[in-house]
Parts: sequence; C-alpha cells; structure tokens
Amino acid sequence: MVLKTGVDNSDLTPLWSKRSFYHYPFVMVSDILGSRHLLSLLVKRDIATRYRRAYLGFSWAILEPLLLAGVYSVVFTILVGSSDPLYAAKVIIGVIGWSLFSRSVTSSAKSLTNSVNLFQFARVPKSVFATNGPITNIILALFSLLSLIPFFIIHDLPITINLLIVPFWLFFLSFTGWSIGLLVAPISCKIPDVMNIVNFLVRAGFFLSPVMWTYDMFSRRFGGGWQSIVAHLNPAIVPLTEMRDAVLGTSSGMPSWAYGMCIGMAVIFYLFGSIVFMRSAHKAVVNI
Repeated sequence: MVLKTGVDNSDLTPLWSKRSFYHYPFVMVSDILGSRHLLSLLVKRDIATRYRRAYLGFSWAILEPLLLAGVYSVVFTILVGSSDPLYAAKVIIGVIGWSLFSRSVTSSAKSLTNSVNLFQFARVPKSVFATNGPITNIILALFSLLSLIPFFIIHDLPITINLLIVPFWLFFLSFTGWSIGLLVAPISCKIPDVMNIVNFLVRAGFFLSPVMWTYDMFSRRFGGGWQSIVAHLNPAIVPLTEMRDAVLGTSSGMPSWAYGMCIGMAVIFYLFGSIVFMRSAHKAVVNI
C-alpha cells in the first residue's frame, strides 16, 4: 500500500544536508534571505529588550558614546596635552565604530551556545541566530550617530555627500565582525575557553584601534614602514579612519594598499567563516 500525502518527496531536502564547501558562502546568504521575516522579528525583539527597563530608553544609544567620549577626552588631554577642539568628536566616532565591531564579533560568536535550547524546537537555519545580533547593533550604531549633531552646530562642520559613506563603513565593520564570529562560533561550542580569548582580544583591540588615537598620530610616529603593515592587520583601522574623514571633512592620506588589505581580510573571514559555520554548526550544537 502506498500512502499519498499530497507532497512531492523529491522537493524535500534536509536542512543540514552536506554540500560542496564552495557552495556554503552562497547557501548562507540564501538561508538568511529566506528567513528574513524571522530575522526581522528577532531584531525587533533585541531592540525592544535592549533598553526596556531603562528610564531613558533609546536615548542611551546617544548618551553612552557622549559620556565615554567625555571621559576619554579628559584623560587623553591630561596625559598628552592635546588641545584639538574636535578630539571629542573623533573619540565618539571611534567608540561607535569599535563598539559595533566588537559586539558583532561577540554576538555572532556566542550565537550557538546562547540559542542552543531554541534549536531543539525550531527548524530554521542557525545562521539566522548568528545574524540578528550584528543587524541590531548596526541599527543602534546608526542611531548613535545623532550624538555628533552638536559638533556640526558648534564647529560648523561641512555637510557633504561624503557623509553617506559613514553607514557603508558601519555595515563593513559589522560584516567583518560577524564573519569572524561565524568562524569562532562552532569552535567555542567545543572549547569554551575560546570565548575568553575572544573577549580578551576585543578589549585589547580597543587600545590597538584608532579610538582614542588617530591615523595621523600613528603615521607621524611610525611612518610607512613594516609597523604600518602590521597595524593594518587590524580590520577596524581603515573603516574608523574613513568615518572620521567623512564626518570631519578631512583626509588622512591612507595608502591604497590599506584598502586592499581591509577588503581582502573581510572577504577571507567571510569565506572561511561561512564554510566553517555551515559545516560544523549543527554538529557542534548537538554535541553540547
């Protein structure tokens, strides 16, 4: 006897079926686009709960970089003696950009361990849970840019078309951090100590990135030697510097090879991150 269910079994494919590894970067994009409704719900949930119990609500997205910039500016001015009137604005841009990058890394890296209970009841791509955090952080980072409005008014900063580059570099920072997190997520399920290493590198990276210092300061100190090449292995240097130049109407004179390194690293991180995540995420969660 043959039971007719009305479903063509040839159209049913296992959610976690193995594919050729070079297909994984494209499959991940397809999975995320196919689950965009669920992804939007997760992002709305994260945004609603981020400041749910705070009296000032979303205002903290603006106040936090302002307060941090105030503290860092005072400390840096005392230590170095800098009298740059726009230094606080430079720090705000650095804080917003680096916070987005670091949170994208950690949120995607912890996505499997934080959502392991959901995977037992929901048959959805695990990449969705690794993606909602970075998207949430992008939205909050864009909102945080409103903290720069007083500097445009007080210092009469130019409003040019170059400002449209800022959201692009914010997306680029989040994309790079997300890609690194994809690479780390399955490994952290098997070796929990990996997250401690990631958290340490994120904290150390704050001081190794142009948050409290600028690209001009670095160039004057080290020039264009091997130190400059090593420094540009930090994927946040180019985006943070470009954001500052776009907002302040300046030019840091960054070499063309720096852009190539930055974009190349982002692509490599995504290719390896998507392959490792797609091949190992399901097995890593099952073995937790």
